[in-house]
Amino acid sequence: MQRERWIRLEQLFAEALALPIATRSAFLERSCAGDIALRQEIVDLVRSHDAAGVLDAAPALYAADTAAAPRPSLAMGTRLGPWRIEKMIGRGGMGEVYAAMRTDGAFEQRIALKLLRYEASGQLERFHAERRILAKLEHPGIARLLDGGTTPDGRPYTVMEYVEGAPITAYCCKGRQGLRERLELFARVCDAVAYAHSHLVIHRDLKPANILVDPQGEIKLLDFGIAKLLDVVVAERDADTTIAPFTPDYAAPEQLTGQPVSTATDIYALGVLLFELLTGERPLPMQGLPSVHALSLALDRNAPAPSRIARASRAAPLPAHRLTGDLDAIVAKCLRKNPAHRYETINGLKLDIQRHLRNEPVLAREGARLYVFGRLLQRYRWAAAAVFAVVVALAFGLAATLWQAHRAETQSRTSAAVQTFLRDLFRANTSSQDDPVKARQTTARQLLDLGAKKIGTSMNDAPAAKLSILSVLAQLYDDLALDDEAVKLRRESVSLAQTLHGANSAETARTLIELAGSMHASSAVNERLKVLDTAAAVLDHRRDFDSELRAELLARQSEHYQSVDLPRALDYARQSVRLFETWPPSVDLAESLYVRGLIEQNLGLVHESASSLHKAIEVSRTVEGFPNPSLPRFYAFLGQAQQRMQDLAGAETSARLALQTARAVNGENHVDTLQTEMRLGRMLFDTGRTQEGLRLLRAAKERALKIRGPDDPFHTPPALLEYGYGQARAGRLEEGLSDMQAAIANRRIHRPGTIPLANMLDAAASALVDLGHFDGALAYLDEANSIRSNGGAVARTLAYNLNTSTRIHMALAQDNAETAQSSLADYFVDHDETHGFSNTEIERWLLEAEVDLEAGHATLASGLAKRVRIAIEQSGLAAYLDFHAMRADLIEGKAALQNNQPAVALPLLQRTLKVREKLLDPSSPRIAEAQIALAECHLALNEKPQAQALALSAKAIHAQHKDLGDPYRQSLRKLQDDLAAKTKI
Repeated sequence: MQRERWIRLEQLFAEALALPIATRSAFLERSCAGDIALRQEIVDLVRSHDAAGVLDAAPALYAADTAAAPRPSLAMGTRLGPWRIEKMIGRGGMGEVYAAMRTDGAFEQRIALKLLRYEASGQLERFHAERRILAKLEHPGIARLLDGGTTPDGRPYTVMEYVEGAPITAYCCKGRQGLRERLELFARVCDAVAYAHSHLVIHRDLKPANILVDPQGEIKLLDFGIAKLLDVVVAERDADTTIAPFTPDYAAPEQLTGQPVSTATDIYALGVLLFELLTGERPLPMQGLPSVHALSLALDRNAPAPSRIARASRAAPLPAHRLTGDLDAIVAKCLRKNPAHRYETINGLKLDIQRHLRNEPVLAREGARLYVFGRLLQRYRWAAAAVFAVVVALAFGLAATLWQAHRAETQSRTSAAVQTFLRDLFRANTSSQDDPVKARQTTARQLLDLGAKKIGTSMNDAPAAKLSILSVLAQLYDDLALDDEAVKLRRESVSLAQTLHGANSAETARTLIELAGSMHASSAVNERLKVLDTAAAVLDHRRDFDSELRAELLARQSEHYQSVDLPRALDYARQSVRLFETWPPSVDLAESLYVRGLIEQNLGLVHESASSLHKAIEVSRTVEGFPNPSLPRFYAFLGQAQQRMQDLAGAETSARLALQTARAVNGENHVDTLQTEMRLGRMLFDTGRTQEGLRLLRAAKERALKIRGPDDPFHTPPALLEYGYGQARAGRLEEGLSDMQAAIANRRIHRPGTIPLANMLDAAASALVDLGHFDGALAYLDEANSIRSNGGAVARTLAYNLNTSTRIHMALAQDNAETAQSSLADYFVDHDETHGFSNTEIERWLLEAEVDLEAGHATLASGLAKRVRIAIEQSGLAAYLDFHAMRADLIEGKAALQNNQPAVALPLLQRTLKVREKLLDPSSPRIAEAQIALAECHLALNEKPQAQALALSAKAIHAQHKDLGDPYRQSLRKLQDDLAAKTKI
């Protein structure tokens, strides 16, 4: 080949390799200019380069799914000395590992027996070296050597401690360990490796599979098969002139290139392990790569920062902000290419981990100048120490004097400013009203408004005191559920804290977190995430990842994501609780437990939710006593969890305790009392006490209108919705729909596009379906799902269930069984292990039965209805589940009619009507529905008078509903036609 042609071929080959595969063909077509031979030559070279060769992959010893899999060389039951072989539990490069038991009767002991494989006879010296190494090591974190010997065929074996445990990464993943737990485990691994290094042993193959965590949470280091002794005396005896086997993903660059290894080699592997514990991924994964590519990756690319990987992955076990800074720097120092630039010792690495846990500066983050300065200080340490001591003494003396003077002046100025503010506040109140009697009758709200108005121009000479007063006034507004007013003052607090303490101060972070908390139920709710992100950035800048402020921020972040991303919200809530639990019990711990319980409940984790809420109540009562302002909420949501667990007696007790404590703490006319009244009313309604429930819901609605007025954007809409939805379910469809639409109109003005609006739309849609107004119902349902989708809400959760069940009922009312069947897949079910079913499961069975009945599958429908009734009877909760039971009876009765079994249907339909008359308003179309079904049954039994009486009653109910839709009226018309036909006969 001519020299010029070779040069051209080499150049084009290199350029083709640099291009993406998809563009290479076009490049070669263009560059070879019709030279077909040259183009084919380059294509062949590229194909050969990309193909994996024999040396690019580990040898495949056998196919795992064939009979060629290697058989153990020791049969089960084989005895070696006092040990009896049970089974082979592992097979590696030079050995087989068996589980075995001691059989000499001295005592029971299970061990792991490692035996040299037949085909690894060339590794005999390495096997003996491992035994010598293990004999040197006695540490609780290293699997112990117990015995050794030789098999009858001359192969050596080693007897070691049997460790039942999981690889450290799997253990942390399964247990959802937090950052502190992962770092503490890692520190114990460092202890074990440091002990080995102190005995001149390098492991050389540190990876999760060789680091197990037992059920007690203790680590065990395994597999010193490729470990190396550093002892000069034994160096020649244990000389190792070959490149030892290793795991590429955890191997240091010097291992990959065959250079000498040192303790820094193990430090590199520990850096990879730490990276994986923090992110769930490896820094430079090489598995499956050709050897040339793997070596290039290890030598040419630096590992990414753990925080960057965590930020890019939704599955990361820890949030990125927890890793930014210290942990990024620690991992980077471990993974440096040059061994001399890593930590000098394992203990140095461990100490940096401990410094991070104590929120102290870590050495990995020190810059080069500080390093040089430190070396100079070390060289002249005595002289520097003497000078430093004198300077420090003078500085402390001067600082103490100045601080005391400043503090005295600040306290004096603060005290005077607070006194002036309070005096002027009350003076403004009395002078602003002509009548002294009216002045004395000023409400707390009016006085608070006066204070909020005055604070803007007061106390400018005492900014620290002003900041405190702003916080107090904002908290008072929060307590009165006047969230927009609180937000206004919180914004002033943030601005003042930034001016007084700096943009990256702890005080600024605190005011931002408090502002986000007030925004939760305010008209500024859409700004909340931006405020939370700003607070997180401040704490990240301060390297504050474990303080109470961080825990408070996590709690607020959890609250924010409740409506859009429940799994993410739960992760934040768990982190918050873990941090607060490191300090003595507090109000903040109780609040974080409560938030965690709410999210668990919304995810269907009802047992976990009940546990969290019980703990929240226990902590709250310990810290604040009984009653206190937090308990109404805690008891109310505990009652909801208990209701979903079918502990209905407990649920009622908790709901009544919530109302009792709310009245005791806040009185009748407080929003907490209003909300607990609504929750108790709904719970009583759902469990069959419909009239008592409606009375409470009506009282809550009337109180909301009285206290907050019809235009209140926060508390009036839920009260209207709850009473309206209760009325609609009880049969007063038009009145209920009117209240729900008033709530929707309010929400659309004040909080459009929010999840609470979506919930209201779903509730109103169910009433519209009952009235037969399908176009309006569908518009509401689609709008609700659009809101949730735009907000990033996770599908197939409890939030979507009412939307789904309403769509199914609408399809059934339109005789569209196929659409109803397809919608069933969207219904979310959470299983309850206490009673073998949950409310969502029963609802799903009933929906399926109704769909089967519409599709003409009467036998299937009847079977599902019977399943519901049996589950209710076996639960012992029949007195509380009448709503479910009456639907099951109606389905089974209608199914019997379809199967021409009117005698079977009769008692079921009679019971349905009786229960509906007990639970529902006399004007309910649902009562008419039961009357029509029972009348059809009487007709089938030739009992025309009973059928006529029921038909007249149903007609009278329909007459009370001018807007009643066609499905109801159609069933009545069919009954009247059947009656007329019977009369003619």
